[in-house]
Amino acid sequence: MNRPDPLKIMLGALALLLPATAVRACPGVGVIIRIDGKPQDVVIMRSEGGGPRAPVARPRVLEVLCEGDTIRAENGSAVTLSLDGAPTVKVQGAQSYTVGARRGATTLAGNAYRNVSDHLLPDMKRQPWDVRLRGPGRELGFALPDLALGHQTLTAGQRTLLVRLDGGVGAYKVVITSDSGAVIGQGAGATPDIVITGLSLTPGAYVIKATDSSGAAVEAHFQVVAEKPPLSADYAGMTDAEVQAAASAADLARDHPGIWSLEAEQILASAPANGLDRESVYELIESYGPA
Repeated sequence: MNRPDPLKIMLGALALLLPATAVRACPGVGVIIRIDGKPQDVVIMRSEGGGPRAPVARPRVLEVLCEGDTIRAENGSAVTLSLDGAPTVKVQGAQSYTVGARRGATTLAGNAYRNVSDHLLPDMKRQPWDVRLRGPGRELGFALPDLALGHQTLTAGQRTLLVRLDGGVGAYKVVITSDSGAVIGQGAGATPDIVITGLSLTPGAYVIKATDSSGAAVEAHFQVVAEKPPLSADYAGMTDAEVQAAASAADLARDHPGIWSLEAEQILASAPANGLDRESVYELIESYGPA
């Protein structure tokens, strides 16, 4: 009589213990760009290799979608999808949506979505379900923690600069000066995202000073260089320019967090708007820090 293989028994037991949500990604055809409501109310059912359908674990913004995925949103939530070569799709209410085949370039787009799945989604899924509450109530600071360390870099040129603040009491004011103290530009607003336009940045050292209506102030130094950021070509082929910018920016911050995260946020801020939940991507960029 054949004796049971102990290794096979152990592997079988482990398979029973693994959650049904452990479904691997596929050659992607699009991504989730927005979730209105609770992300846990978004249900994606996927079949891997022709096997039984199973739910995808913790679907998030930038979740890569596969051909044949069935998506629904429960309890009043809604989910918006960006699909290659097709208009955006919003799924809500009692409806269920089945993802069709990709319409864009197969090889380039397939590689791009695989890189999102491999490089960015594990980090995105480690974030809390709901993005960090920002704005009044805590000590004034920069939303990008590494900015205060003084190692961030921007590329020279005529720039519009987004400075994201956290905490403090609105309204807010941000002033950019050269290292010698000359004012280069400034902006103000009631929300903690301050946009400063018309900056002429030449290589050198600069200072960001932010204040709130209570008189609290924070300051950070950054460098302007002639070089462009080392963007990866891994996300070429995506037909949605905003999603491509988000993936490229998050990847830049992931690979060079102590240097290029501020520039990464500018890349996303300057992209054309197509419905992406940018706050979630900014949160991802800001979660990376130097090793």
